[in-house]
Amino acid sequence: MKAFTLIAIFLLGLHFSEARDFRTFTNTSGKSIEAELLDMKDGVVKIRRSGKVFEITYDSLSKEDQDWLTAWDAKRQGDGESLYYSELIFEDDFSGEGFGEKWSHYKSESLVQEGVLIGKTIDIDDHAGVDAIRMEGKQDLEVSVKFNFMSDQAERFNVWLDDKDYKGSHAGHICSISFSPTGGNVADAKTGAFENAIYEMKKSAAGLDEDTKKMLEGKTSRFELDLDREEWHTLLIRTKGDAIEVQVNGDVVCEFQSEGIAHSTKSQISLTTNINDVHYDDFSIRAAKATAPAE
Repeated sequence: MKAFTLIAIFLLGLHFSEARDFRTFTNTSGKSIEAELLDMKDGVVKIRRSGKVFEITYDSLSKEDQDWLTAWDAKRQGDGESLYYSELIFEDDFSGEGFGEKWSHYKSESLVQEGVLIGKTIDIDDHAGVDAIRMEGKQDLEVSVKFNFMSDQAERFNVWLDDKDYKGSHAGHICSISFSPTGGNVADAKTGAFENAIYEMKKSAAGLDEDTKKMLEGKTSRFELDLDREEWHTLLIRTKGDAIEVQVNGDVVCEFQSEGIAHSTKSQISLTTNINDVHYDDFSIRAAKATAPAE
């Protein structure tokens, strides 16, 4: 019995020894140190060298070390999926004065004030206010934003994934994700309601025929929400191929597949506010890094 216990203790110690993470860390000045990584929290990295524990800041390390630490932290938290979207395209915490130069606007009176984007529409009977970011076309995207329905005027907002160079759908619409305090939907706009022929049919006097209406039912997925107003919530959208996943406050609220979502050059991400006083913060766009084709 005693021998078995000693073996078990030895194997357990071996397991923990193998699980330890050693790395040569290099700071932004080029100085390197080989150490064991112990923990990372709130931008502080805890390491051990020669039996002594040191704390260094994440920002003081090289870009290569920062990327490695980000991956290490995601793996230990069980969020390996976030590693897939490793290319940062754009981020804005709205801490500056007004909108940055990369933002564009359509029918919008939105403003940046006290560290948030306040969504506002000029005339909702004309068109909802659009605040957008243009970028190089990407297929698989991760979009994250915090949002707050600050008043009763804040009825709904949409996140649009579009390609303004695509001519097969109205306004290059590819995919829409809509939110209200009580629910929302994900829609394949490219092969659904905004496909050119269908969009024109909707506007015609005859309207949609029954076969088209039935087809469109499969182009949208609805979900329920119960969100408090005047409180901040976190949205995460991830597309991969023809699939899309939507998370609100860390919970998956919708998973949906449709062919249009696989569009390979989504090049505009926009926030569309219906009507006013949806507040936004910590907006970011990430993409999966393209892999070289096999020879």
